[in-house]
Amino acid sequence: MSHMERRALVLALALTLPLVLYGIPYAYAITASSSYLVGDTTSGQSDAVHCKTGDYATGGGAASDSFGHLESTYPLLFDGTTYTGSLTGQPNAWAGYADQGVLTVWVVCQSPIPLPAGIGVPQFGSLYVAIALGAVVYFMLSRRFARRPTISAVVKA
Repeated sequence: MSHMERRALVLALALTLPLVLYGIPYAYAITASSSYLVGDTTSGQSDAVHCKTGDYATGGGAASDSFGHLESTYPLLFDGTTYTGSLTGQPNAWAGYADQGVLTVWVVCQSPIPLPAGIGVPQFGSLYVAIALGAVVYFMLSRRFARRPTISAVVKA
């Protein structure tokens, strides 16, 4: 491998490695997330379903059978005993209202992402630190690999 190729490789590794390490908490978050569906069917005009305690709703909906007409469907907050339509936080329930017939309501829930102790999702300022560290590592490694072995020759007369 030539000297220029080696420097290019060192540069690529030094600048890429911190950015890869920066993304590890996000990769963990994607694999650790868990979604689930909660649903209920009733012959009444209104119904609501909620997520487990501590989880939040990412969507939901309602449907009525052919005997009824779906009037509305909307997110709610559930405090453990009472549903409220005043959304001052992340919704964790879903409601539906039909004029008659059989009503089915569902909510798509998401569990919060549990990160292992000591791992947090970095802020954008950390990205700049990662780039700066990559530059420092590049300069340190390039100086190390820049040393060329000396070539000596013996000249006989």
